[in-house]
Amino acid sequence: MSISHLEEAKKIHEYITELRRYFHQYPESSTKEFETTEKIREELKKLDIPFEKAGDIGTVGLIKGSCPGPTIALRADIDGLEITENTGLSYSSKISGLMHACGHDLHTAALFGAARILKDHENEIKGTVKLIFQPAEEIGRGARFLIEHNLLSDVDVFFGIHNTPDLETGYISLSSGCVSAGANSLKISLTGKSGHAAHPDQTIDTIAAGVAIVEGLQHFVSRELNPTTPAVISVCEFHAGTRGNIIAAHADIGGTVRVTDDATRAQVREAVHRIVEYTAKAHRVEATVDCEYDTPIVYNDENLYQVAFEGAAKIEGAKIVPEPLSMGTEDFGDYGKIAPAFYARVGVGKGSPLHSDTYNPDENALPYLTALYTSFAETYYKKGL
Repeated sequence: MSISHLEEAKKIHEYITELRRYFHQYPESSTKEFETTEKIREELKKLDIPFEKAGDIGTVGLIKGSCPGPTIALRADIDGLEITENTGLSYSSKISGLMHACGHDLHTAALFGAARILKDHENEIKGTVKLIFQPAEEIGRGARFLIEHNLLSDVDVFFGIHNTPDLETGYISLSSGCVSAGANSLKISLTGKSGHAAHPDQTIDTIAAGVAIVEGLQHFVSRELNPTTPAVISVCEFHAGTRGNIIAAHADIGGTVRVTDDATRAQVREAVHRIVEYTAKAHRVEATVDCEYDTPIVYNDENLYQVAFEGAAKIEGAKIVPEPLSMGTEDFGDYGKIAPAFYARVGVGKGSPLHSDTYNPDENALPYLTALYTSFAETYYKKGL
């Protein structure tokens, strides 16, 4: 299979851009990507690409080559976020309170560009390419959803891409090993005894207990964890009280835990339970805590690094840089549990961060995303892995 990757992607730039703008205008939240999935299936039919369904929101396209061989899965996520768009674009979201603020519209459109190119070269493919249009990435459930539907058990290798506003257009970042943190939940509920603020001795104050718990969690990070091992405990919610002269009988604390190895995940979970239990006892409150596994750690397979690097190097003008460790979480790691997997990031111009209401990636980056999908597939097949 011989493809001039960026050149062919640029030839269909208008097609990719139109698709991206369509998806951008009609974002849907995680597990509710019904219209998005219908559009995806319509487009696959137009390209004469058969597909398998995972319920009403998951789709896997199939491009079968001229002879048997390995199966490569190329993955794009499709869900939006509960954010009101503030970009002022002519193709801004038409759905109130929802926005493609993480660029999943780019991923979906770019994978269609790759699908179109690979379909044109299907007689040169020695194996099968599966096109994963995955729902529910933002809540860390979509990869498991597709795996549970048994659509991916024959896959030999997975490849995924994410856009990044940390790099200019034309840059591709690649690294082996851990590239994205895993997450645990953090939900704490406290129950005490309410009463008049003038008589705190007659109450059991959940706010005072909650403040002590939050401080204890931060002290754990700085005093117990290995300082060379990245980990984060972020408390992002604290709900308590009804008015200024009533001691709060209930408090709910929420946040997230981020870790980069499973040993730290276990250590953090034990510490969260310990700190909450003993701090609650010291303040005479009752407590429940949830600090369970939420999303996987993303590890890039070392053997696939060379495939990804060689594939990126074939893209005319692309600049390859190391991929920094991200404490953001991503359910792509679930695919790595069933076959070797690799996850790359592609620059879309420096600007507003992901998940912001003004996120506006450079559409000139779309051909680079499409080219990287196709180049990874071609390189993998040529190396005969």
